[in-house]
Amino acid sequence: MKKILGAIFVLFLATVLVACSGNETGDGGLGSDVNLELDTSKNVTITFWHRMGGRNETLLGEFINEFKVMYPHITVDAVKKVDGSYNELNTAVSTAIPARQEPHMVESYGDHVAGYMRSGRALSLNNFIDNRKSDGKGGVIGLTEEEVSDFVPGYWEEGKMYDDKGSVYSIAFSKSTEAMFYNKTFFDANGLTVPKTWEEVETVSQTIKNMPAYKDNAAVVPFGYDSTDNLFITASIQQGIPYTSTENGGSILFNNQQAKDMVLYFKDLYERGLFTTRAQLGNTYTSTKFVRQELFMAVGSTGGTTYNIPEGSEASTFEVGVAPVPQFDLENPRQAQQGPNINLFRKSNPQEELASWLFLKYLTSPEVSARFAVQSGYSPVRQSSYDTDVYKEFIATKPENPANKAQAEQKAIIAVLEMGNLVSDSFFTTPVFSKSAKVRQEVGAIFGYVFAGQNINTVFQNAYEESSF
Repeated sequence: MKKILGAIFVLFLATVLVACSGNETGDGGLGSDVNLELDTSKNVTITFWHRMGGRNETLLGEFINEFKVMYPHITVDAVKKVDGSYNELNTAVSTAIPARQEPHMVESYGDHVAGYMRSGRALSLNNFIDNRKSDGKGGVIGLTEEEVSDFVPGYWEEGKMYDDKGSVYSIAFSKSTEAMFYNKTFFDANGLTVPKTWEEVETVSQTIKNMPAYKDNAAVVPFGYDSTDNLFITASIQQGIPYTSTENGGSILFNNQQAKDMVLYFKDLYERGLFTTRAQLGNTYTSTKFVRQELFMAVGSTGGTTYNIPEGSEASTFEVGVAPVPQFDLENPRQAQQGPNINLFRKSNPQEELASWLFLKYLTSPEVSARFAVQSGYSPVRQSSYDTDVYKEFIATKPENPANKAQAEQKAIIAVLEMGNLVSDSFFTTPVFSKSAKVRQEVGAIFGYVFAGQNINTVFQNAYEESSF
């Protein structure tokens, strides 16, 4: 994993840095003063945009209430800005920036932050990290060397990949990968082997589709993939197909015959009724179809693990199994390191910027990260989170034979956390640059157009042109 991260994080962004020059830069607002002191005499309100729902949103509310007790003068206004993808959240922020209506902080991916840097509104965190003034709680505003070292190295480095100066523009919040959730009860009852490769996925899916109960039932599809963005990128990386690169400040390479052949491979599976995506399901999450037993295998984010658990007792519905994503080459496995970070924006009031930093620091503290992990399936961002009582107690009480939904969720979350650790050496991230977020959106949309029968060469060319603007 270190070798992979070392190659990934030797990054560039020359074009972004040039774009940031001007009257406003991305190097920090008024609150970036390393000697800024906390002023508790005046109330401040900060806004946090996110896309969390369900239990994760409830947890966020708990963290906000706890933070309010620590800092009574700070009010955190958490806004679920979109119900859809992180791309939609990025669009909302990008739309708000020209009118200076962006939030103080937001969930984001690296390619989103690269775009925010171009506007000059992204806030560098280095001076907050290095601030040794009192935080009013017996510590300092910033992070000690020990605290920085406590972050999972790859996660911390991801926040530093925007230039070669060591600038930190985001901090890991809820890191995840993808997992293949499968109906273990169904697999066991029918003697099916859990697939490890895409070839095996095809074989198992065809076996399921040939069963009398499903042969003529178009509502039941054996395999579903939630994110077409991730599908295109992961399938490309697994096969060594050019996608993007760091050359020339970021190069767009996906418009090639190998990528077209890859999309046609999945089109064939789709047309045979063996495979589908969230987009093909009318934007219905594959987890929804999975718990209805209209999918028997579904690839989705480990951060959404609990959505793949059926209601009621596991024994009366079905047991959920967890496996790594299918591979094209088991000798060279690749799996996405994903999950959002959090970045901050420049504001005219330095105390608002400082309040945002302090809340971010709290969200990424060891115990809070552990609590978020054990209830969501996201991996902790701090290494010491694994040594907290809350994490140890969660693992120690793993139910082997769940009797209800809560126990089934706990078993599944432990499984995805263990799976994530097992496959961590295969994790990858893709380069970020000024157009990388747009590229991700465009390649994800390719499947829908091609599955609908549009000319693949035209679809790829249009996606390439849209990505280049």
